[in-house]
Parts: sequence; structure tokens; C-alpha cells
Amino acid sequence: MLDPAIENFLSERKAARIKKNLKPNTNDEEKQNIELEAADFFLLDNWLPDAAKRSGWLSMISHSGKFSHPSAKTSAVIADAQPSPDGFLRTGNADADLDVLGNAAALDVHKFLSLTLTDGQPVLAHLEQNSAVIQMQFNLPSLSFTELQQGLLAIKQSAGKAKTSEKIKQVYFPVDDGYHLLSILTPSGLMFKLKERINTLRFSDQAKQAREDRRNQVHNEQGFDELYNLAVIGFGGTKPQNISVLNSQNGGTAYLLPSLPPQLEIRTIQPPKTSFFKDSLYYKHYQDSFKALHRLFTANHNNIDIRDGRDYWIESIAEQVIEKVWQIRQLEAGWSETTSLPLAQKIWLDAVYLEQRENEDDWLDEIIRSLVDWFLITYEKTVGKDKAIFLGDVQLAHIRTVLTVMQEDLR
Repeated sequence: MLDPAIENFLSERKAARIKKNLKPNTNDEEKQNIELEAADFFLLDNWLPDAAKRSGWLSMISHSGKFSHPSAKTSAVIADAQPSPDGFLRTGNADADLDVLGNAAALDVHKFLSLTLTDGQPVLAHLEQNSAVIQMQFNLPSLSFTELQQGLLAIKQSAGKAKTSEKIKQVYFPVDDGYHLLSILTPSGLMFKLKERINTLRFSDQAKQAREDRRNQVHNEQGFDELYNLAVIGFGGTKPQNISVLNSQNGGTAYLLPSLPPQLEIRTIQPPKTSFFKDSLYYKHYQDSFKALHRLFTANHNNIDIRDGRDYWIESIAEQVIEKVWQIRQLEAGWSETTSLPLAQKIWLDAVYLEQRENEDDWLDEIIRSLVDWFLITYEKTVGKDKAIFLGDVQLAHIRTVLTVMQEDLR
């Protein structure tokens, strides 16, 4: 006894053939002949051997080149990727149907192979498993089961040698022995599974009810989700069936999610990694002030005006440094934990140490010592070591005294 799914399939095809051939002026005799011819053609013993011959006109695939170019002719690829918890949406990590390419005159064979029998498995799975169920269903006098099986399973066989097409996109990919030229194919099963899930998310009865409840200000426990900035891409124009079966079933359209580079926040503040004085204070930003200080260091006379002028430029340089400090303090608290800055500099610069900065002084002494060292190094680098005035202990002590007076500003 035929499985109801197979029986219904043949009956529907027979009825469609009769309806197609009947014309308004068809007489009773012609009608009877049409019905007899259709009944004979769709006897399983007649239709199935013919389907086994036509099955090879189709190819089941997981990845197709026709979505890049309708005329692309490539090998039938069925990717056998294993699932892995790697976090990627890829072949093997998501359930997706295989697609079908080939002669439209054989598409009824694919539909037949997709029929779900009473045990819940499709005809194709039974054929691949060589099950007793399918052997009993396909016990025909006209052709052996083995011949039927081989013919029908030709839909999943590909040519021995891989073949690509110049009509699809090619990418040079680096490997150990140079480069491999890769052909970019579309995973149509995944693409249309995504479309199915998006449509469920947007148009299911549950989503529609949730949106209605929102408009009416009624609580809905399930809620709903929205996807913004979707784009629709079309394949095949007015003949989506020329691309693939799944494309035809989906009206020749699929969704594109936004795939844009991240909008990075422009950051003018580069946090120091090892030392604030080396990483954040570029000496050329202070060269005008150090050159002015140098002119006073080399003055031929020494009076109150000269000394006050020196102190002015020392304070001016320190204030420029303090401006940089406040810029870095605007960074998110805790940023210094991933750096190798000395603790004193972390306290000075990172907002996470604010309480310690305000209530302790040991760190400030270390900062002032480091700042004096930076003064000396930057002064010599700006004017040249051969031209710089030697700053002995007395001069360096005076710079330290000026900075100590400014310690509240440094804090």
C-alpha cells in the first residue's frame, strides 16, 4: 500500500495535468482519453522510473554561485561542516535546508523526494538509509529498487572535479605555500533561514498581538523585538526560479542586515602606558616656552626681572603639563589598571584614585621629582645639549621650589 503522502502527490499531479489539458470545447471522448492518459502517466510504476531518469537534471547544493551571477556554472557543493561552539553563524552551526539547481522540468522530482512519509522522514532520507520502508514502497516490476535508488540519488551527486566560474567573485587568500584563489559562493540555505526567522520575528501572530497591545497600552508578557535598517536584495528578477528552488520559494528576495564598520569615537587623548612624561608630553609642544626660558638662562645680567621671568616660564610650562593631566583625567575611571604606570602617576592621573589623591601627599613628592627630571631632559632636547646651560643642583632645586609652590594646582 502506498504511503498517503506519495499517493496524494501523484493524485495532485494527475489532477493538475488533466486540468491543464482540458479545453472549453473538449468533448466527452477527448476528456476520457485525457483522463486515461494522465492516470497511466502518474501510475507509480510509470512515473517513478521517469523521475529517476530526470533526477540527475537537478543538483542539491548548500552553496551556489548563481546568486552572484545567474549564468555562473559551478560544481554542486554540499558543505559538510561540523557544529562547534565557536560563536559563529556558519554552515554546520545552524540548521538550514539544501537548495536545488537545475532544469525546471525536473523540479517535481525534488518535490517528490521532499515528501514526508508517515514515519516523519522524507523520501530522500529513506533512500539514503536504504530503509525497508522505501524498498517496500518502490517495489516495482518495471525497474529494480537499486536502479531507482541510484537514479533518484543522482540529485546529490556532484562532478568528480571541482569547477568554478569566471562570473563569480574570486579572492586571493594567503596560505603557507603562497595564495589560493577562492570562489565566493552564497550559502542560500542559511540566507533564507535568516529570512524565515526575521519574518517570524516581525510578522508572527504573537508579534502582531504584542504590537497591538502596545498601541492599546495593554501589558504583554511576551513582548516583541524590532530589527532596524533592514535592506531587501533581489535575485533573478522576474524569473527567480532560474537561480534556485529556495530563491523561487522566497519570491526572489532575501534580507540584508546592516554590515557597516563601527563608528569609532574620535579620541584625542591617548592614555600613557609606561610613563606619563614619556608617552604624553611631546617636547615640541613646549619648545617655544623652553626657548624663551633658555634666553633668560643665557642673559648677560641677573636681576629681579630676569629671575621673575625665569619663574614665569617655569610656571607656564608646568601649567601646560597640568592641562594635559586634566585631559587624561577625563578618561573612564580605572583605565590605568591595564598599564604599567608607576603608582604615583596612576594616583595623579586616574579618577579611580581620587580619594587617595586628595588625602595623601607621598605620591605628589614623587611626581614633582619626575617633573623636574622631565624639565631638564626636555630643555636639553629643545635647545640642544651643546647649547643648553648646565643646570646644577642649585638651579634644579629652584625649579623644584617653584613647582612645590604650585603643588595644589598639580594635585
